[in-house]
Amino acid sequence: MSKEIYFVDDDKNFLHAMKLIMRKTAFKIKTFSEPLEMLAEIQAGWQGVVVTDINMPLIDGFEVLDRLKKIDDGIPVIVLTGNGEVENVLKALRAGAYDFLEKPLSKEYLLSSAHRALEKRQLTIENKTLRQQIKKSSGVQEFIGQSASMLRLKDTLKTVALSDASVMLIGETGAGKEVISNYIHQCSNRKNKKFIAINCGAIPENLMDSELFGHEAGAFTGATTSRKGKFEECNGGTLFLDEVNSMPMSMQVKLLRFLEERVIEKVGSNKLIPLDVRIIAASQIPLKEVVDKGDFREDLYYRLNVIPVKIPSLSERPDDIPILYNHFLFQFCTLYKRELIEVPQTILNKLIAYSWPGNVRELRNIAERYVITGNLPENLGDSPTSNNAKSISDFTTSNGLPIGDRVGQYEKHIIEEELRAQNGSVVNTCASLGTPRKTLYDKMKKYDIKPADFK
Repeated sequence: MSKEIYFVDDDKNFLHAMKLIMRKTAFKIKTFSEPLEMLAEIQAGWQGVVVTDINMPLIDGFEVLDRLKKIDDGIPVIVLTGNGEVENVLKALRAGAYDFLEKPLSKEYLLSSAHRALEKRQLTIENKTLRQQIKKSSGVQEFIGQSASMLRLKDTLKTVALSDASVMLIGETGAGKEVISNYIHQCSNRKNKKFIAINCGAIPENLMDSELFGHEAGAFTGATTSRKGKFEECNGGTLFLDEVNSMPMSMQVKLLRFLEERVIEKVGSNKLIPLDVRIIAASQIPLKEVVDKGDFREDLYYRLNVIPVKIPSLSERPDDIPILYNHFLFQFCTLYKRELIEVPQTILNKLIAYSWPGNVRELRNIAERYVITGNLPENLGDSPTSNNAKSISDFTTSNGLPIGDRVGQYEKHIIEEELRAQNGSVVNTCASLGTPRKTLYDKMKKYDIKPADFK
């Protein structure tokens, strides 16, 4: 990736100074005293960084930022400000600026900011294809897990996939039964044919026959044309029947006939249609209990339960929680075009300690919420710093230190807590605290605070 920086400023002496400063660096630079000239050279997909002054006569830095976002909203823009222009800094950051630097420029800060901006730009470009894939995806989650129980499950599923026998998935709500059934399909010789998932509990009883097995024209009022059912649609593939325990008795008879004879009969037809469909089923509650109550046919139960597969709950495999959470964060950051989030260990510890009644589905929802709002649900703790909060009295009570040292302790604590809340981002910390960047760096040097420790 090219390390290219475009400097935009109406001060030609400043631009000349930038050429001298950057001459022996790894960056290739180009200077513009007219913003329109720079904008004419930028195209979508450009891989560099723009550094622009805010106060310019014809087109100011905010207009430059706005026009660049319209060309390609992933191009990092660093704005230049004078001392004390806090309002301009906040306005630029809200408008999408990557960073801000105060004049006179520090070469060290400029190079550091430019390097980070280029890294972000490279990541944005690399993730563009993934973002498009996520938008087009069917919503089926990738089967992820490195715990011992999940590795054993993967081996079992690969073996199960080699046969055409019916499979009964046993697992809690949200444990990933649809993901597992799709994984079996993808590992089988049927992977090039359709995989269809049906929630039996979501289909009205009077429509289930037509939905599953299809109907002929005139079979009932409103049936103006012939229609294939889900069984016929996925001929040669795999049909996943979730909540099969909610299937009415009349449909249980037809499903049993298919499993025994491998034929179906459409509504309104006497013609038998032979089909090759593998059945994977799952139940909200243990199906044997439903059989014992007389609400499910015992012969159908044994036909479906040829290969029972138990899916571990998320609470039974805590080692997978950090992997899954980071995977979902990556998905949602790319989907919502947010900067990738590095999860503090304090958050991971809370996630691991949680009981997860909603399993993987709940974890996925929490990851999406965290990307959008930056908060965890109240039962997990509102923020990564919630258990570490200290009051001002912790620092102002007499502890044998001079008042200046006590104030210093409190100031250090505030900076550390804000860095932690902003995942180590100096830019966001400056904006949140309303502190000029140079002042914050001076304070961090004074208190030996390293932003990298909070990422």
